[in-house]
Order: sequence, then structure tokens, then C-alpha cells
Amino acid sequence: MGIPTTNRSTDLADRPFAAARVSLATAVTIVAVILSSGWLLNGQTTSPAMADDGWVSLFNGRNLDGWYTFLPSTGKNSDPKRVFKVEDGTIHILDIPVTHETQEFGYLATDREFGHCRIRAEFKWGAKRFPPREEDKRDSGLLYYFTGPDKVWPRALELQIQETDVGDLWILEGTRITTKIETEGYPMYVLSGPLRTQSRGRIIKFGDFEDRNGWNTVEAVLDGDRITHLVNGRAVMRAWDIQQTALDNPARYAPVSAGRIMLQAEGAEIWFRNIRMKPLDQPKQ
Repeated sequence: MGIPTTNRSTDLADRPFAAARVSLATAVTIVAVILSSGWLLNGQTTSPAMADDGWVSLFNGRNLDGWYTFLPSTGKNSDPKRVFKVEDGTIHILDIPVTHETQEFGYLATDREFGHCRIRAEFKWGAKRFPPREEDKRDSGLLYYFTGPDKVWPRALELQIQETDVGDLWILEGTRITTKIETEGYPMYVLSGPLRTQSRGRIIKFGDFEDRNGWNTVEAVLDGDRITHLVNGRAVMRAWDIQQTALDNPARYAPVSAGRIMLQAEGAEIWFRNIRMKPLDQPKQ
């Protein structure tokens, strides 16, 4: 079954996410992000804080402060090949020589956790592809609700960044979601369809709004136990009842509301820029 040409996601994209007014609780959240990201050093502000529109940069464009690298062979913050580097205000991933050797997967992750917010990033593909995926679609991902120990791949949800599949939802270890799908045989998200609760694998996004050659904007809206994916401003995925297993009891699921953010290195060269966060308005009491 092909992707329908009609777009049933318009009502999601047109729905307002937050009012323009920034509440006191939102302001407190923003200050906490700035302080915990190491942007205030010796009394000096080393990176812009909140923009007029309420967005906060998570990447300062100069270094990886507030982030750490992970590669299975070398562990945390040990990147001898420079798989992850900062270049001209962007994060450039896998700008390394291509060889016949298998290139391990890894990621760049935030030091702190995020929840009840919007996470937005821009990406563009490079030309380099690495074994064992040199003939496959170029692949990366923006992961959120990442909790637990570092490994490939950890417990999280993924906004898929892969050629033709940008916006898919991948459910990784120990996470469970509920959504609506086209059919059991074709699990594509739809506004009206049978309910599906799933704890592994892929839910296909609705619609194709990516640019294969230029910059794209992806966004994950983390609203408690509800999430929405947007690709270039168009809503393509929604799920709810987000839960994860307890670290000390894999048989017990509990709601998840925050986790680290991750950018994947998954066999293809890619750039990221303008990685930002905007807290959602607190519910009115």
C-alpha cells in the first residue's frame, strides 16, 4: 500500500501548541536549562538564552558543551576518529574517511533531561555512507525520552531521520505507546483508525514532506505522555500513553515525562543545526 496523496494531518499542524505569553513556571524552566547547560560561566553569559519567541538553543554553535558522545568501542566522551565535530555553527557527524571497515553506530546526547517541551532541529544529508550500510538509505535520528544506561540502542523513542521515512516513530527497548493506525498489516499513523499499543518497532508516519537535498526541520512535541512529530511544519505522527519499564523491574510499566535528547550516527554523513527547546505552557490550575 502506497502513501496516500491526501493529507489528513492538517488539523494537527494547524493546532496551536502554546500561547505567546510565557508563564512564570515556563521562565523558571528556561533559567534551569541555561544554568544546567553551562552557559553561565564565571558570571559571563557565553551563549544566547531565551529568544523573543521563547526558544532556547541547546547547541551553542561553538562546542559540544551540554552534550556527550557515546561509541560502543570507546565509551562516553571518547571519540578518537572525531565522528562528532562542530563546524561553522553546525554539528557535523561522520565527516571521516570512508573505508571498507564497518563503521560502528553511536550518538551525541544531552547531559540533562527534557520534557513538557518542543524539541526542534534542522538537518541536511552529506554524501558519505559507511559499511555495513553503504548501499542503504541514509539514516540518522532524533531520539527523546532517553533514560537508563548508555548503549546502542538505549531505551527511548525516535523521530526517524531516514531518506523517505523522516517522521516515522521507532519504539526502542522498554518503551510502549498507543496510537491509531491504518490497518494491522500496515501500521501507518492516521487520525481515525484502530487503536494499536506497541512496545517495539516502527509506526509509519503520515505523508511525505521531507526535502531529500536541502535543509529540513524536524520537531518533537513532548506533552507529558503524548507526543507529536512534525516534518517541515507538517504533523505526521501522534502517540499517547507513553510508558517505560522500571529500571529495577522490567515487568512494570510507568508513565514517562522526561529524558535525554540524542542525535544518531548511523552510517551516513549528516549535519545538524539550530537545535532548540521551547517549554510548553504549564496547565492552568
